[in-house]
Amino acid sequence: MIDFRYYLVSIVSIFLALAVGIVLGAGPLKGDIGTRLTEQMTALRAEKAQLRTDLDTARRDASARDTFATAVGPAVVRGRLAGKTIAIVVAPGVDTDLVKNATASVVAAGARVGSVVTLTDSWADPSKTTLRNTVASPFASLVKAPVGTSSPDQLAAAVLARSILAGTDQSTERLAASSSAALNGLKAGDLINVTSDQVVPSSGVLFLGGAVKGTDQKDADARLVAYVQLVRALEGAGSGEVVVAKSNPVDGTRSADMVAAVRKDSEAAKVISTVDDGDLPMGQGTLVLALAQEYTGGTGQYGLATDAKAILPDLTAKQ
Repeated sequence: MIDFRYYLVSIVSIFLALAVGIVLGAGPLKGDIGTRLTEQMTALRAEKAQLRTDLDTARRDASARDTFATAVGPAVVRGRLAGKTIAIVVAPGVDTDLVKNATASVVAAGARVGSVVTLTDSWADPSKTTLRNTVASPFASLVKAPVGTSSPDQLAAAVLARSILAGTDQSTERLAASSSAALNGLKAGDLINVTSDQVVPSSGVLFLGGAVKGTDQKDADARLVAYVQLVRALEGAGSGEVVVAKSNPVDGTRSADMVAAVRKDSEAAKVISTVDDGDLPMGQGTLVLALAQEYTGGTGQYGLATDAKAILPDLTAKQ
């Protein structure tokens, strides 16, 4: 049976431990703990101040870069696309400012804007492959689209490409009526949006890509495949193509979905140029330079993301 002495010893032990802790904390350990805490606080304050300085410097550098690009851009791109007619294809979800600025950039470079086509969500929806085939089939022969395509997505892409691109360096009025009928058919099938006065055969194309979303990763990947098939078809029907997207707002080292998909496709990357910073003044100039390079047979992957090969085309190279 536990007696009173057990409780007494326990109580004495507790108070003894408290006393030892107080003595050590007020004595030999007091200086070490206080010094360490002070040193840590000082280091954290210094680190915070350095991070603030680095952020301010980065913002100042970015602002200076944009100011410089805005100032010199018009002189650099002037006349680069003189005499060319450029079609613009806009994927779902593309920021309206990107469309406006990209259009202004090619116009400032001396180009005429041809057909302006906005894809609907149905264009790449994996559940609507039958619809795409049904809608595109009647117009394949009308616009002389290549026969023997292996999928509905390839057929629809071929019809769209042949409807807006003349396939030569200088755009012509080739099959204007047929192209208009095909585009109106794709529009009626809820695959694209286009107005009748925008049906102008072009020689080059600017493809503006946005974020590619799906119900799951498999769905998103299937949509990307459909878009890559389209840009491949567009490249084959014209004299040059550049795929452009906004820079990644979360991680600037990563390119947007469409740009990344083209760059990962080794065959597409050989013939299609990409620009991953189309929302920046620098990128708006780059897309013009990339289009001009495409007309001379060159191709490049440009921008600020890690999968880009250069910031912009080599301006010292012969055009």
